[in-house]
Amino acid sequence: MFADKYIERVIRTRSHLCVGLDPILERFPSVILERAEKMYGKTPKGAGHAIFEFNKLIIDTIADKVPIVKPQLAYYEKYDHFGVAAFWQTVEYAQKRGLLVIADAKRGDIGTTSQAYAEAFYKSTEDEWVSSIAVDAVTVNPYLGSDGLEPFVNLSIGNDKGTIILVKTSNPSSGEFQDQITEASGKSISELVCDYINSRSNPIGKYGFSDVGAVIGATYAKDLARFREILPNSLFLVPGIGYQGGDVKQLALAFNEKGLGAIISCTRAINYAYQTVGVSEEEAKASILKAVDSFNQSINSALIEAGKFFSDEVLM
Repeated sequence: MFADKYIERVIRTRSHLCVGLDPILERFPSVILERAEKMYGKTPKGAGHAIFEFNKLIIDTIADKVPIVKPQLAYYEKYDHFGVAAFWQTVEYAQKRGLLVIADAKRGDIGTTSQAYAEAFYKSTEDEWVSSIAVDAVTVNPYLGSDGLEPFVNLSIGNDKGTIILVKTSNPSSGEFQDQITEASGKSISELVCDYINSRSNPIGKYGFSDVGAVIGATYAKDLARFREILPNSLFLVPGIGYQGGDVKQLALAFNEKGLGAIISCTRAINYAYQTVGVSEEEAKASILKAVDSFNQSINSALIEAGKFFSDEVLM
């Protein structure tokens, strides 16, 4: 199961940190862009080359420090098929380095279209025309209802894939829809999504989690504890620390009593931890490594303070 593989990598690395991979070209070390421009010019092909080179730099730096990475599709798709190719190259390279990969795609549609999206990311299909490169999990938007979710959940169950459904996102306007109470149920939209997640939370893995997870933003700390109570068997993908200002000290609320169950996402504060684009690649690596070590320490310290830092007993 995806959930079991994630927990086992957490135990191995002593880290709950997920490093986002959101390529912003103007923030890359200039030496990487200069090489790409020399080879391909300032073109989408050059951008795709630079993205993959920068992602390799990050992955090589953090591969033994974190369990998982999360590339955001929009940053790749803007560079045409060259950017999409860089995304799949990144997926393959990260997995070869022992990392799990979440595609932050937030897909959502109905019927055969949703099925095609699921097959695009999971590759759990007998179609001989598609490649075998697949992500380990994907984020999905529940706005279209179960029609949009079922193809992902059905294809992920039994295929060691994770479906991570948006529940309470980290952005300032999330409550405009997600917090609204429905008259018929007396529950918020987010809570109705939780009901769906719980209905599809079998099988449960050996560490107590299913392969159907939830996105719960760190910027709404009071909701972390509430949703952990509602969704005891779901992994939480928790964005919002770093530039969005989520309080690391409150992150323990997203974990169960054994100190497991959350994937803490941080992107720009790690990707671009160096001070200037004029850095060398080695200087960039050193800054990224320092940022990862700092976030790992902060997250683990918060868990220790809350009495939730996991022990090797969770393996028993």
